[in-house]
Amino acid sequence: MSRRILKVALLMIASFFVAAVFTACDSADQDVPEMTQVQSSAPKTAPIVKVDSFTAPATSVITAEKAKYYVKASAALVELGVRWSERIDKATNDTEKIQILNAYNVARDQLCARVGLAGIAEYNWITKVALPDPKNKATFENAGLKTAN
Repeated sequence: MSRRILKVALLMIASFFVAAVFTACDSADQDVPEMTQVQSSAPKTAPIVKVDSFTAPATSVITAEKAKYYVKASAALVELGVRWSERIDKATNDTEKIQILNAYNVARDQLCARVGLAGIAEYNWITKVALPDPKNKATFENAGLKTAN
């Protein structure tokens, strides 16, 4: 039963990122790097970076710089989710799967921090608060996302 719950949770996380990218991303005419470019520019063994603590700002209006960071993080998080789900599928027992999920959470935090966000906390805030705000539509579209608002 716990295996099913773990798989469902992982699928929900992965589907959220896939859905967010496919419904919100339109990078055909934008100056957004391809995923292969993002991967090739990242070092293979990078040291742990400090993840700044995130405090939600008073306003939901986002800067162009943060929108660009969000676009980069979104593409990279989808790829990260795919790779880590493969690791979870290959795990032999629940303890190993839990360890992999914990490491995956750290990897998501590190990825967001390397891109320029205050970890996954800021990424989640942008997803839940700034992205739905109609005032940010042009900012996100200029950064390479097509918003639904």
